[in-house]
Amino acid sequence: MSSSHDLGVDRFALIARVARIITSGLELETLLQNAADAIHDLLHYPNVDIPLVDPEDPGTLVVRNRGGLYKRLIRHEDRLPVASGIMGSAVRERRTQLVNNVDADPRYVRPPGTSGIRAELAVPILLGGEVLGVLNVESEGQFDELDVASVEIVADHLAVAISNARLFERSQRAAVLEERQRLARDLHDSVTQMLTSLNMIAQTLAPAWRRDPAEGERRTERLAELSRSALAEMRALLRELRPAMSPSNVQTSEILIAGIVQLRLFGLGAALQRLVKDSPIVRLELGAWEPQAFEVEEALFRVAQEALSNALRHAGARQVRISAVVDGPAARLQVKDDGEGFDLTAVQPDGMGLSSMRERVEALGGSLRIETGTGTLVEATLPARAAS
Repeated sequence: MSSSHDLGVDRFALIARVARIITSGLELETLLQNAADAIHDLLHYPNVDIPLVDPEDPGTLVVRNRGGLYKRLIRHEDRLPVASGIMGSAVRERRTQLVNNVDADPRYVRPPGTSGIRAELAVPILLGGEVLGVLNVESEGQFDELDVASVEIVADHLAVAISNARLFERSQRAAVLEERQRLARDLHDSVTQMLTSLNMIAQTLAPAWRRDPAEGERRTERLAELSRSALAEMRALLRELRPAMSPSNVQTSEILIAGIVQLRLFGLGAALQRLVKDSPIVRLELGAWEPQAFEVEEALFRVAQEALSNALRHAGARQVRISAVVDGPAARLQVKDDGEGFDLTAVQPDGMGLSSMRERVEALGGSLRIETGTGTLVEATLPARAAS
């Protein structure tokens, strides 16, 4: 064993490391695994478990995160009843369970393939009156008051971390649902209405031709016009779901709208970072950006999404720079690439999303500037409106 001075230093180091883990923004499973590894590495407990109470079944502890020997030995998920075991007692009684002679305690269950464990310390992870899980450690020697105090402090940190991680997950799900509902409304309000009109005209087309070929021709032209409009609307909606990165990078629908989720939760800077994270040729400059109203940030994000997609998919760019600044009364976003460029007069506007970008920006009183030749510059400027 280390000296008491070394153990004290290790305990302070553990608490500091756990605090860093908690504030690192990791998802819950990674956070708990890093905490289990830190407890094993710094305090040298041979076995560490961090089971959580199953939210769907409060009578069950779910063990996925382990440290030390258990991490190497037990690779599967365990589901343990709260009604038994030393960890179960910590949950039921909502207090620390210290057992310095596990052989004399009938609650102790020794996993197959392990030996030499003498003591177990199970600390409930409490937030208010709710037990979220247990921080459980085992030792070949006896635990003392410092062990108990150290593990209880770490358990308190973990309680906050688990609560925050779950709140964040719920916020993400809510943001994804909100974005899906918005797209559904757009689909209903535009494409569905056009398809209804198409169906009605199609049903009257044959009788109209029989009565008056001129009327039949007019209805045929109207049918074609509505078909083109419906197709354009559908393409615009699909562009909002399309990732602005390599076409070979296959993504699920949740990942496709991850950027807009980041935008709703954390603003334009976070959304742009998410947008470019898988594109190593993209440089992002946000030093002069100030948070703006959501409508402004959403419009600029959509422009960045479309312009980056064009640069990566069509221009063969080797370098792309995205910058966002607030300069007095103007909020401005630029996407500049060193690709092949294109002939503005020869490109169908809908083909590269240019009309969609322009309409989105102009609807908020802004302007869109495009310069192309050796590379392409897309610049969107909107009236600045600071976030409330």
